[in-house]
Amino acid sequence: MYISRLRLANFRNYRFQDVGFKPGANLITGGNGQGKTNLLEALCVLTTAKSYRTAHDEELISLGEDTALIWGLVVREQRADIELEVVLSRSEGKSVKINSVRRPRVLELIGELNSVGIWVEDVEIIRGEPSVRRRFLNTEISQISPEYCFNLVRYKRVLEHRNRLLKQLAHRGTSDASLDVWTAELVRYGAPLIEQRRRFVQRLAAPAEQAHLELTEGRERLSVQYAPSFPLEDDCVEDCFRRGLEEMQQEELKRGMTLLGPHRDNLVFLIDGRDAKAYASLGQQRTAALSLRLSELAAVQEQIGEPPVLLLDDVFAELDSARTEKLLELAVPGRQVFIATTEPSRLPDWAVQTCTVYRVKSGVLEELE
Repeated sequence: MYISRLRLANFRNYRFQDVGFKPGANLITGGNGQGKTNLLEALCVLTTAKSYRTAHDEELISLGEDTALIWGLVVREQRADIELEVVLSRSEGKSVKINSVRRPRVLELIGELNSVGIWVEDVEIIRGEPSVRRRFLNTEISQISPEYCFNLVRYKRVLEHRNRLLKQLAHRGTSDASLDVWTAELVRYGAPLIEQRRRFVQRLAAPAEQAHLELTEGRERLSVQYAPSFPLEDDCVEDCFRRGLEEMQQEELKRGMTLLGPHRDNLVFLIDGRDAKAYASLGQQRTAALSLRLSELAAVQEQIGEPPVLLLDDVFAELDSARTEKLLELAVPGRQVFIATTEPSRLPDWAVQTCTVYRVKSGVLEELE
């Protein structure tokens, strides 16, 4: 899978850009604030219909403009090639076209292009709040499973209604039969999310451990564990979830909120058996985040049957030369890669020599000889 052509109009600082890319490694160079990260962000929007940097689509539209366009031609091994288009409008919101046909739901874009990004901010997956780890799970599973995305949207709606009712009941000091209805809906959409998260983390665990061993030259062992908000026993997830909610109901009625479910899940990262969030150094946490992303590459490839596109956004300033070289050795071969950096000299010579090199300045991208 690779992006053979990308067209941008009024996206961030790109007024208009139409550029072709090759299947292998593409090196994007340029100074700070010139548009390197914006280019990778556009590819993220083509993947998930959302930016990884902001929740506000208006920020993606160039100043003084009403709309922005992101269009890409994706060449795929397992499915037919496809044209993807996302239009952002200050007045009309977001719309999506697939092969020039407008789709009624933006979510239909998800799964057509698969990409994995490695960002400087990834360290927050290890050391940040549980919400960051849940966002990681939601984003990455959604792009390989439309069913997950469907259930996630509905779960959030049910959770909102159930929390509203719990607040009302807490204020009145009574229970209500309608709570059982919303509880059943919460289990209906939440149980598949939990099951898919569990399977996804199981697929990540072994590749993450292996990647971490290689990045640390065998000095550290990483363990990735899924931590749902209630015990998962031998029974099916749905039964465990329902039983947990029944046991927690009186406490929920007191506090006026839903205390169990996917919105309370977590991921745990252990380095040599110790909690990486609490005990690891910043350097160890960064390496754990890299290992997680490398394992994600393997998991997505296993799921879709071909290598996803890899986006590397200036992560090398945080790595020593040995880990930079090992990261590139593990991640680059056999896939399309976009490497954005202000300092190409940080990359090993062999990596630069295999790249098609582009320079971006003030939102204008050009290929260098």
